Amino acid sequence: MTRSIAANIRGLTLAIAMTFLVTSVGVGYWTLVAGDELGSDPFNPRLVAAIRDRPRGFIKDSAGNTLAESVQTPDGYKRVYRDKTLAHVTGYASFQFGASGIEAAYAESLVGQDPGDPLSQWRARYLRERAPPGSIVLGIDPKVQKAAVDALGGRRGAIVAIDPRNGAILASVSWPQYDASLISDPATEDATWKQVNADPDKPLINRVTQGLYPPGSTFKIVTGAAALESGVDPNAKVRVDDPWQADKSWGSYFVRSSSRAHGDYTMADGYRLSENIYFAKIGLQIGGPKLAEYAQRFGIGSSTRCDITGAKGQLSRTGVLDRPTLVADTSYGQGELLVSPLQMALVAAAVGMGGVMPTPHYATEVRDAEGHAIRVIAPGPIGQVIRPETARTLTTMLVGAVEGPGAFAFAAKIAGVHVAGKTGSAENPSGAPHGWFVGFAPAESPTVAVAILLENSPRGGEDAAPLGGRVMQAALGK
Repeated sequence: MTRSIAANIRGLTLAIAMTFLVTSVGVGYWTLVAGDELGSDPFNPRLVAAIRDRPRGFIKDSAGNTLAESVQTPDGYKRVYRDKTLAHVTGYASFQFGASGIEAAYAESLVGQDPGDPLSQWRARYLRERAPPGSIVLGIDPKVQKAAVDALGGRRGAIVAIDPRNGAILASVSWPQYDASLISDPATEDATWKQVNADPDKPLINRVTQGLYPPGSTFKIVTGAAALESGVDPNAKVRVDDPWQADKSWGSYFVRSSSRAHGDYTMADGYRLSENIYFAKIGLQIGGPKLAEYAQRFGIGSSTRCDITGAKGQLSRTGVLDRPTLVADTSYGQGELLVSPLQMALVAAAVGMGGVMPTPHYATEVRDAEGHAIRVIAPGPIGQVIRPETARTLTTMLVGAVEGPGAFAFAAKIAGVHVAGKTGSAENPSGAPHGWFVGFAPAESPTVAVAILLENSPRGGEDAAPLGGRVMQAALGK
């Protein structure tokens, strides 16, 4: 063998070895590292193909009612959705357009390959042996869901109710809606997809998790928490004179009082009468960095840790509060703030639970085809965002905001139950203000927290508060 031939053989052997090594690393990465991400991708070809060639599992509510199931047709299987009010929650499963909502979040589980059962995943991937699909059980309570649907009454907006003790979502309504069955049906998916995407009201957006709005006066809960933990005395009197500006450098910008007030206000008065000037003053007192810190503690400007993906929102366009006028505006929920209804429901839940914010989740359990639990979904709390004593003080003042004399949120009252809550009317550059209500009940030991958002509501929080009371009443069985 000549020297050149030997060198060629060594080079070829090295090339083959390197190719094998790269291939092995690649297979290992895609199987072990990226497998979960690929498996849950709604456009994963393996999961999309499974939409038509075999049935997917059921999606059920907490009472066992079927919300989604597969129906056989001459061309294969298609998904049918039984409750149109939950279209944004169940989502859709389409061969052409992928999946959304629970259909996307639990795509593996719905084809019998739940991460809680690694053996079924391995057998499906490498032996092509597929377990029959089971079901995803949601925390949706049909009684609370109906109350939320009836309360919203076809108005544009969103209502979400959450169990603050564990983060399970009890009701979730977004309007306008769409018909998920039509998107999942091969005969109608093209026309329906074009229609809903052309609709200026954006019916595909889940306004509970993806809708972003200025929170208005509901954000005063965050401002108050930051102030209390910065040493502000809630009983100290703060002078309110409408209109108000800190100094002439503010130019034409003034903070306006919702009641054109003149007088001395405590923090409890500020909540009860939703006094913007009071909160603008204490926001400036504690400063932009401190207010931003507490907004971030409550999850403002971050993606909500939920099994159905939500929008991040923002504290400001830059993420900081670097101008006095922006600090003042933000302190009472305006400025450049954008939040989702789910984020504000979590703010209320955290206060009700002594400062501990729960992790929100729609699904509560994955079951196999025989109905046995494969996996219980209980993600636990996000963490302690404010001190327990701060939460107790805020709760007392938020009860006053519902029950006190002249309280703006009085329409959220429930007979025999102490309700803690806050209304909000958020200025909207494109039309009438958005109306908000957030709250929880019973105030001393809450089992439900809600956020109500009404787009372009003529009377803002006045319209939203009674809806919050009705939804909480249904959750409490009153």
